[in-house]
Amino acid sequence: EATFESDEFELKNIVVAAKGGLVAVRLDGGSHTAVELLDGESLEIKARVDLPLGRVGFGRSFSADGKSLVVTASTPTAPYEAYLVGSDGKALPLREETRPGLDRLGAVDASIERIGTFDDLEVPLNVYLPGNRPEGERLPVIVTVHGGPAGSSSIRWNPIHGFLLSRGFAVVEPNVRGSTGFGKAYEQADNGRLRMDALRDLEAVNRWIREQPWADPERVVVFGGSYGGYMTYMALGHQPDLWRAGIGLVGVVNLRTFLETTTGAIRLAFRDEFGRLEEDGEFLDSISPIQVVDRFRAPLFVYQGQNDPRVPRSEQDQLVGALRARGVTVEYKVAPDEGHSLDHRHNKLAFVSRVARFLDLVLER
Repeated sequence: EATFESDEFELKNIVVAAKGGLVAVRLDGGSHTAVELLDGESLEIKARVDLPLGRVGFGRSFSADGKSLVVTASTPTAPYEAYLVGSDGKALPLREETRPGLDRLGAVDASIERIGTFDDLEVPLNVYLPGNRPEGERLPVIVTVHGGPAGSSSIRWNPIHGFLLSRGFAVVEPNVRGSTGFGKAYEQADNGRLRMDALRDLEAVNRWIREQPWADPERVVVFGGSYGGYMTYMALGHQPDLWRAGIGLVGVVNLRTFLETTTGAIRLAFRDEFGRLEEDGEFLDSISPIQVVDRFRAPLFVYQGQNDPRVPRSEQDQLVGALRARGVTVEYKVAPDEGHSLDHRHNKLAFVSRVARFLDLVLER
């Protein structure tokens, strides 16, 4: 009886060839994905699909003769492309058309780093740097926190990242504790009363960035949507000396009012992650950004979809109103035709243009 195990990845998908004895496995490493080809009897690795660091997926089946498989790959410099993979793992592109505009964005140096934090865990970081940056130049840094909480940031194509990199920013995506793809213990390490430990990870990320030769330590910005928006607001309130500015999208501001107004499915999903409003109300209050709104100092850009059923607009309204009452700089964009989303092209263009102007002003670029 054969088994397949990996210390580096979690098994996500399997495709078995009808002929030839090959098995393809899609593997999630949290910060990136990979596809490996196995021998169908021994389950020993025959080849890893030869593609750049990024997010890889595969089609539903092998070719009829079992000798090839179509995979897709998203990399920091290009959206998903299709490749034909042979039994040796070599990948050949299935299209040759150019994508107008991508060549203007320039090269990207992408890497995965692991840093120490306050305990024995290590936090994985996806680091993106402009490939054409002048030697010795210190870059402003955008730290983007993923949603979830049970999610992860994988090396991949991201149009907003591409835009920021083209404007001379570095982008760092931390997979703080609670992220998926790094084992069950890591995923559960922020649950319930451990929630603030994830924020301590974010502090460690900030301090690591400040030590890098490519980073401007005085221009580090925190950015996130949904749960990432919650983390953005928590960072600005609990770590006001570390962040020059913040950008929050559809983020939770007040866990009490959020749980009272969100959908039932989201309320159920948040029980293990945060707690129950009926039993844990005081704790939920203590870990809500609204409780530290008086400590915010950094300028903030806030985005909200008017029709959001998950994180209703009332959440952002609470934060923006409280900050404006204190005279803190806040720019607030509400999209009338969006929900828990930033989907429409005109809203995306308006968002990136306004964010670019906001960053230029607050970072004095």
